[in-house]
Amino acid sequence: MGIRLVQAKDDDFDRVFEIACDAFGRNEPMWDVFYPKHWTEEGRRKGADKMRRMNAADPHTEFILAVDEAFNEIMGMSKWNVYAPNTIPDFAGISRAVGDYYESEEERAYAGAMGKLFVQPRNEAILASGGNLVSLDILTIDPKHQRKGIGNALVQWGTRKADELGVEAVVESSVFGKAL
Repeated sequence: MGIRLVQAKDDDFDRVFEIACDAFGRNEPMWDVFYPKHWTEEGRRKGADKMRRMNAADPHTEFILAVDEAFNEIMGMSKWNVYAPNTIPDFAGISRAVGDYYESEEERAYAGAMGKLFVQPRNEAILASGGNLVSLDILTIDPKHQRKGIGNALVQWGTRKADELGVEAVVESSVFGKAL
């Protein structure tokens, strides 16, 4: 099986988000916070739209897809944040541009507080590096294509990008992704 790595286009995000939801299921509490009701049709539509907006709004974001060369099927994806050279992102501006899909002010406040705690170590690393960093934000593989080297290929994309730019790469993981 050949794997081709390509940048996501707007019309890819429905499939990209479907893969992420299938891979994470209800096992990742922060996924539930960032993408409310992602297990429903409406939640998946909103989540795909949020990713699409994120891709358009954040100049540091690169969604990379792993595509089966024989069948042209998207098998996995990674979201890399490429902060180089000497780039400190406007986190608040990006967040405003992406928007949110929370149904109540209480949900919005909870997600904001949890999100701030969740990304704090990453944001500290970005600031400490002076904006010279490549950071893995999300990596998901369609469950039917897991354990085929796809995750490794997507991680290598980011580490090669960091090497090209002469900066460090930060690879984060939930408990489920530690094997990569």
